Amino acid sequence: MNSGEWYYSTDHGQLCQVIEAQTLWGDSTCRIWLPGRDSVVRIPATRLEPLERAGTASADNIVYVAAAARVADALTQDVLLAPIESSVIPLPHQIRALSRAIANDRVRYLLADEVGMGKTIEAGLILRELKLRGMVKRTLVIAPKGLVSQWVSEMRFHFGETFQLVLPEDIKTLKRIAPATGYDNAKNGNYGSEVLPANAWQIFSQVVVPMDSVKPLDKIRGWTAAQVNEHNRERFEDLISAG
Repeated sequence: MNSGEWYYSTDHGQLCQVIEAQTLWGDSTCRIWLPGRDSVVRIPATRLEPLERAGTASADNIVYVAAAARVADALTQDVLLAPIESSVIPLPHQIRALSRAIANDRVRYLLADEVGMGKTIEAGLILRELKLRGMVKRTLVIAPKGLVSQWVSEMRFHFGETFQLVLPEDIKTLKRIAPATGYDNAKNGNYGSEVLPANAWQIFSQVVVPMDSVKPLDKIRGWTAAQVNEHNRERFEDLISAG
């Protein structure tokens, strides 16, 4: 056994990494690191099994266990996770903004830095932090029309987050392909379930839209009041009810 090699500890039921191996009077012992506990212990070498025999030889499995240990340890110490997991190196003022934004249980924070100070990065850090902590599942970004593509690309490049760009002209198409809420229950014989109209905003969990995609209108030339109401429902009321 060599330092740095990975084995399976039968005593602890998890993967471990050998830090040091010693043999004294014919008995071999190893000092190992347990990523699941983030602790170092010494056990007999006979209690370690090769990964192939333990059925945990996958490199993805090793990476997963190590990453999970880092996240679990960071959460107990109130460490910020997003700067570790993202590809961007945050500036000090961006770290302060992230720390202040997640200081409370309910995150309500206004980013009002000057132009060029990296507000998009700050928002991405906050989003990533909340997702890593299991506090966010669905995200909506409303941006000026000229910046929506930038939001999509920066979230993907810096944080590995995929956002769907939804333009005003896309909403009717999405509505046609969106399933009606409760339709599957009714189809399976549960006729007591209420079938609600299709909601285009429930198709994607992360969306970037320009303001024109969601803002309600008072009137549109040539449209009846009923048409205006339907327009507003598709763009605003459905968005709110999508959750």
